[in-house]
Amino acid sequence: MASIDIPDAASRRNKLVALLLNAGAVKKVVVLALVCIAWEATVRLLEVNRLLFPPISEIAVKLAHGLGLGGTGELWSYVWQTLSVILQSFAISIVIAVVVTGLAVSNNWAREFLSVMTGMFQPLPSIALLPMAILWFGFSRESLVFVVVMAMIWPIASSLTVGFATISPTLMRLGQNYELGRFAMMTEILLPAALPMMISGLRVGWGFGWRTVVAAELVFGATGTGGGIGWYINNSRLFMNIADGFAGILLVIIVGLFTESLFRMVQYFTTHKWGTENF
Repeated sequence: MASIDIPDAASRRNKLVALLLNAGAVKKVVVLALVCIAWEATVRLLEVNRLLFPPISEIAVKLAHGLGLGGTGELWSYVWQTLSVILQSFAISIVIAVVVTGLAVSNNWAREFLSVMTGMFQPLPSIALLPMAILWFGFSRESLVFVVVMAMIWPIASSLTVGFATISPTLMRLGQNYELGRFAMMTEILLPAALPMMISGLRVGWGFGWRTVVAAELVFGATGTGGGIGWYINNSRLFMNIADGFAGILLVIIVGLFTESLFRMVQYFTTHKWGTENF
């Protein structure tokens, strides 16, 4: 009877190490560590004014205290305020993008409308619409949501449009043979087939929205209205708490990297597993 080889813990560990090396994770960690060491050494050896440019160790302590490690944990409330705005905007953008692109698939006028609107607003930094949003909605959450939706909806719609355009005609004819209605055609044929492009558009849209909401909150902070992490960063500048401001900036980067990892995980367990996308 042939024996079955069961990989031991050492072989699994070697495979994991090889995977990390191939992914470049170790190199990224080394580069990040070198940057932090250079930052710390520059501030301390050159005696840089810490009020203007604090060492990375002081910023790390402020970040830890802000997250509740030996401190107040006040950063969680600021981050949640920002995340609640972008999550609401994200949901609105997805619904609008799916509806508009779904109509554009079967209607020439809707297709031209989407093409014109995308051509107009995608190159426009949506933060430029913030003064108009303040006039329309005041210094309110609705102003932030409007600006963030305008940043997110167009890359999502563009990716969906490309995804729908590349769907095999055979799949479309298959849906027609089964006499699927518009809604069933969208949910059963179009969206699953366009999923790789849709996830890509969601990643890009989230990135645009994340940058926009932080920038908009910085403006709100400058006008004295409360907000999320952008308001916290701007407030740190006003009170010359520069280490706190850098801690807020690091937190923005960390949240951005975390959400990017989530999107990559979704890709891995959907389109990559199904063989529809390689990355």
